[in-house]
Amino acid sequence: RPRPGPVAVVIPVYRGRAETLACLASVRATLRPGDRIIVVDDASPDPALRVSLARLARARAITLIPSCPADPGRNLGFPGAANAGMREAAGCDLVLLNSDTRVFPGWLDALAAAAHSARDIGTATPASNRASIFSMPDPEGNPLPSTHEAAALARLAARANPGTVIDVPTGHGFCLFIRADCLAATGLFREDVFAQGYGEENDFTERARARGFRHVAVPGVYVAHAEAVSFGPARAALLARNLALLEALHPGYHARIAAFRAADPLAPARRRFDEARFAAARAPRGAVLLIAHEAGGGTARVVEARAAAQRARGLRPIRLTAERGELHLADDRGDYPNLTFRLPGDLAALADLLAAQRPREAEIHHLLGHHRAVLDLIAALAIPYAVFAHDYALFCPRIALVTGEDRYCGEPDAGGCARCIATHGRLDGARLPPAGLRRESARLLAGATRIVAPSADTQARLRRHFPGIAPSVEPWERGPWPAPAGDWRGPPRRIAVIGAIGRVKGFTALLDCARDAAARRLPLAFTVVGYTIDDEALLATGAASITGPYALAEAAELIRAQNAAFAFLPSIWPETWCFALSDAWAAGLAAAVFDIGAPAERVRASGRGWVLPFGLPPARINDALLNIQPLATRETEALPPAEPAAALGAK
Repeated sequence: RPRPGPVAVVIPVYRGRAETLACLASVRATLRPGDRIIVVDDASPDPALRVSLARLARARAITLIPSCPADPGRNLGFPGAANAGMREAAGCDLVLLNSDTRVFPGWLDALAAAAHSARDIGTATPASNRASIFSMPDPEGNPLPSTHEAAALARLAARANPGTVIDVPTGHGFCLFIRADCLAATGLFREDVFAQGYGEENDFTERARARGFRHVAVPGVYVAHAEAVSFGPARAALLARNLALLEALHPGYHARIAAFRAADPLAPARRRFDEARFAAARAPRGAVLLIAHEAGGGTARVVEARAAAQRARGLRPIRLTAERGELHLADDRGDYPNLTFRLPGDLAALADLLAAQRPREAEIHHLLGHHRAVLDLIAALAIPYAVFAHDYALFCPRIALVTGEDRYCGEPDAGGCARCIATHGRLDGARLPPAGLRRESARLLAGATRIVAPSADTQARLRRHFPGIAPSVEPWERGPWPAPAGDWRGPPRRIAVIGAIGRVKGFTALLDCARDAAARRLPLAFTVVGYTIDDEALLATGAASITGPYALAEAAELIRAQNAAFAFLPSIWPETWCFALSDAWAAGLAAAVFDIGAPAERVRASGRGWVLPFGLPPARINDALLNIQPLATRETEALPPAEPAAALGAK
């Protein structure tokens, strides 16, 4: 095992002044005695960058050379510039380093030690946020961390995976330690083949492999990588071209990479890294567990608000979500993609991991996707829990009290529920029969320190199915919202339908209304601010338009941009809250809703809209929408309770 000697850090440079100078500063701060920095100017088009590099060279902080000494104004591309730097390194070990990286203390010692841990190792590649198979924690890539965050990640990687060396089929040129003997045996990069870059280091490692050298990953070293600063928009085309060349030169290369990904030898190292990240985020005052599903929607909005409330208390909110029985963890710092658990087998390991965070309580927001052993986790941690009602999965296997025929089920007893799912199937993924589900939910609710319902309607339905419980009514939001206005100019009368409109959100009713409006040539124009389960069918009516998905932060502005008179929310299930209604109000629109669930309760209480009789046929719905008149312009608190649609011409 040759003793590691001085190392040359070779950094080809083209553009990206800020990134390059940050990279150089990080390398200079971590350089060892005898090491040197070789910067290769590949005919940079940035005068300010060239001036900065020349200043560093005059101060002898770097060795600055052109990629093409015979013609300094000629750009050779990354392979040619890298070759110029490797020639300058003159037979010593070297690190080929991208100019858009940042390195941290101990990186060079650890890479050198790994590369020299066996005689047949030719290259060593560290972990990074974006480096293909070397990415951590998510192997598919991660956002670029700030300098402070990246330094913390580097320390955690060193703590989690000290001295770890894992065989890999290739290296990565963003930060590639190349031993001198490997370079001498293999030769330089093939700049005649790989043009401006991408794939040249993979070709190099394939040629080195043919000469008996191995390549290793070093997950105890973390290097931050911005990626593609120099290549810009040309990256995709270069990548496609050169990957095809790589396979032609080395048949089976892509199959070897695919086999490596499938086997995933780096998974244990990534898991140790995530365990270190998770442990480092411990809050002095303890944690709160937020158990929810991964389906997003209104539940996710409430969970995020609850997480913010717990942060304000000085506690660490830890979200536990699950998909097909696989439980995942997340918190304010993001998710932990390598910390997955299968219950009940992993119950003890998960309990140990969470116990170290000193959880004080749990909030059960939803069990969809979870194995029921997640409730045993709460018992194992010996913490109190609260239950938050977002829908009716506690007693309805179809979750929303709607049959497969898009009809409100009427909330039958367990026998009627069993007949319903025998015909229409269940949506909760559970196997318990309805009677068993209700018994288990009754035990869950009986053990809760608090049961939270966002509306009186939800509270009443829970009490009816679980006598003896005492849910408190705590609205998810309280406003304030601007006074409703809307654009009543027309015809046609423009109506906004807000959100992701699926079956229980009233897609069938909306589609039928649009078809009726088209058939009768009514002056109605529906605009879905969001999307539906069948955009094509709705658009085919000619009476509707669709904006497409939107980010939550842009909802109010996008709704206002439609210049609608009011909103129409055709939900056919007894919603527990309805954030689409809140979004309409935030955009200054009153709303027409059916007389079912929390939307009707909220509209009546606030006066911000109209309540239509539930179950109206499409033609009667459209007549009601045409007969609706603007609300009086006054402050919300002064508005009278909303009248039923019958008084507005629905009949």
